[in-house]
Amino acid sequence: MLAAGLAAHGGQYRGPGNVVPPTTGLGTSQTGSSNNSSSSSGGVASGSAPSGSIGTNTIAGGPSTNVAARTGARGAPLDDDLTRWEFWWEFGKDPYLRLREALYGPRGLTGADDALLNPRLAHRARNIVRPASADLDRTAEVLVGLLHQARDRDTVSACLIALAKIGRDGASWKLRDELLPFLASNDQEIRETAAISLGIAGLTAEDTVQLLLSLLHNTALGQKASQHTSVNGRTRAFAGFALGLLLQRSRDLALSRRTVGGLLEVLDQPESRDLTTAVIEALALFPADWEGTGAQVLRNSIVDGLGRYYLRDLGPGEQLVQAHVPPAIARQLSRNAPNLAVWKARFAADLGAGLGQTAANPQAGKVNPHIAQSCALALGALCEPWDRDESPDAEYGRLLERTYQGHRDQQVRSFALLSLGHMGGSVARRTLLQQFPQAGRALEQPWIGMALGILSAREMAEARRTGRNAEADPAVTAALREALQSSRNPAAQGGLAVALGLCQDAAAADLLRELLRTNSKRDDLAGYLCIALGLMQDDLATGEVRALLRTSERRPQVLLQSARALGLLGDHGVVEELCRQIEDTDPSLMRLSAVASALGQIGDRRSLDPLMRMAQNDTLTPLTRAFAVVALGSVCDKDPLPWNAAFASITNYRAATETLTDGAAGILDIL
Repeated sequence: MLAAGLAAHGGQYRGPGNVVPPTTGLGTSQTGSSNNSSSSSGGVASGSAPSGSIGTNTIAGGPSTNVAARTGARGAPLDDDLTRWEFWWEFGKDPYLRLREALYGPRGLTGADDALLNPRLAHRARNIVRPASADLDRTAEVLVGLLHQARDRDTVSACLIALAKIGRDGASWKLRDELLPFLASNDQEIRETAAISLGIAGLTAEDTVQLLLSLLHNTALGQKASQHTSVNGRTRAFAGFALGLLLQRSRDLALSRRTVGGLLEVLDQPESRDLTTAVIEALALFPADWEGTGAQVLRNSIVDGLGRYYLRDLGPGEQLVQAHVPPAIARQLSRNAPNLAVWKARFAADLGAGLGQTAANPQAGKVNPHIAQSCALALGALCEPWDRDESPDAEYGRLLERTYQGHRDQQVRSFALLSLGHMGGSVARRTLLQQFPQAGRALEQPWIGMALGILSAREMAEARRTGRNAEADPAVTAALREALQSSRNPAAQGGLAVALGLCQDAAAADLLRELLRTNSKRDDLAGYLCIALGLMQDDLATGEVRALLRTSERRPQVLLQSARALGLLGDHGVVEELCRQIEDTDPSLMRLSAVASALGQIGDRRSLDPLMRMAQNDTLTPLTRAFAVVALGSVCDKDPLPWNAAFASITNYRAATETLTDGAAGILDIL
C-alpha cells in the first residue's frame, strides 16, 4: 500500500495518499485565465493539475492514476486515513535525516535536529565522493544541451529544476537567460516550473526579484515575460513560492523590503486559495537568524501582516488558508519578541475553543479543524520547555495535554502530542510517558513515540552543545521497545521503530534487525525499519539492508528507504549497486524512477557518468531520460537539504492547496 507511484518531476513520496481537501464552496481555487485552458500543447483546465506531469498520483489501496487523467474537483479518497503518522514523517523527514551531512561528514552541525546524526559519523570512513566544481560545470553543460533539444514536457521541466539546483552559469550562457524563455511556454507545467526554478536557483539579483513580483501581481512586465495578456493563477502562485526561496537566501535589506512589501500587498487583498497560501508560505521563509535592527523591523512587518490576515473574519471557507498563518508566525517570533505573548495567547484561545465542541453543542467554538491543527503546531514551536509545574509556559503545556485528551479532531490531538515533544522539558516528557501505555496502539502510540523521539533528540543535542554526555533516555527507550515488541500492527511498528531511531537507541538494534528479517516482504514496514537502523548507525545492519535493496526492484519505496539507510550507514557500495541497476538493459519504469531518485539522494560523483549517458540516450523514453535528469540535478544540488524542505518541515499539510501539494504537481511533490 505504501509503494509510491511516479509523481511530478521524479516522484516525491509524501505518505500513502492525497491530502488536498475538497475545493468546493467558498475559497475555491481560481486558476483559470486566457492561457490556462486545455490545448494540444499541454495546457490544463482551470483548477486541474498540470497535464502530463512526470508520473502519477498514488492512492492508498488502489492503482496509480496518471495526472493527465485527473481533472475537476479534488479531495482525499474516503479510504485514506490522513491522520496516520506516515504523512507527517514523509513531509517533515528531511531535517531529521540530513542525509548529505551523514554522507559527507559533519559540517558545522548546530541545529537541534542534528542530534539525529550520531557523533560517530565524525570518525567513520568517508567513501562517498562529493562532485567537484568541474563535475558541476560538465553536468550543467549537458543539461543545457538537452534542454535546447528536448520537446517533451517531462524532460524540459526536469532540466529546468536540475539546472536550478546546480545554480551556476556556464562558460557561454547565463542560467537566468536559460530559464526565462520557458515562462512563455504553452505548457502550464513548464511555465510554473520555470517560475519556481528562478527561486530554486537562488538568483537574488534585483531584476529577477522584480520579474517574479510582476508575475505575482500580474502586471505588464510579468505579462510580457509570459507573452500573454494575463498571468494565470498557478504561475502566479509558483512565482510567490519562488520569492520565498529568494527571501530565505537574501541579505540585501532593500531588496528584501521590496519583496516583503510585494508579498504583503497580495495578502492584504487575497484573490484565491493558491495565491494566498503561496504568499503566506513565502513570508514564513524570511531568515530567522538574520540579526540587526533593519531585519527585525522587516520581521515585525511580516508578523503584523500575517496577523492582520489571520484575524480577518473571512468565513469558514477561507479558514483553510488562514490556517497557514500560525506556523508561519511561529517561524518569525523569537523567544524575546515583544509580541510573542500576544500570539501564544491567541493561538491557545483558538485551540482551546475546539475543546468546547460536542455533538450536543457544535456551536461552542466556531473553529475550523485546520485552524486548531495549526495552532497546536505553532504552540510547540513558540513555547519554552515545560520543566516544572510552574514553568512560564506550563499553561500551554497543560492545554496541549487537554487537547490530546479531549479534542474531537484526531489530527489536532496528534499534532498536540508532537508539540509537547517540540516543547520539551521534564514535565512534557513525564506527560507523554504517562499517556503512552493507555493510548490506542494502532494510531496514537506511533504519534506519542514520535513526540518522545523528537524530545529525546533535542535533549541530546543540547547535551552535546554544552559538552555533556549525550545518551538515550532509558525510560523513553524502554517504553518504546516494550511497545514495539508487543505491537502486531505494521504501521505502528514502523512508527515506533523510527522513534527509536530518533532516540539513538543502539540497544534496540537487535530487535529491529530481527523484525527486518521477519518482515522483509512488508512494504509498509521494511523500509521504516531500515531508516531506523540507519538513524541509530547500526553497522551490523548494513548487510541485511543491502540485501533488501537488491530484492526491491519492484518495490520503489522500499528501494528508496533502504538506499537512504545505507547512506546513513556510510556504505559507499550502495552507489555501485544502484549504478548497476540503472544501467540494466531492460529495467521497469518504476524501478528506474526509484533508482534515479536514490542516486540523487546519495550524491556521489561516480553516478554522474552513467546518469549522463542515460539522459543523452535517445533510444530511451522521454520519461525515463527525465528521471536521469532529476537524479543529475539532485547529485549536483548546491544545498544540503532538498529545496522544498523549508516549506514542508512545519507546514500544516492537512490544510493543503493544489499548488502546495496535491500528490503530483504541488511544490512539495517536486523532487
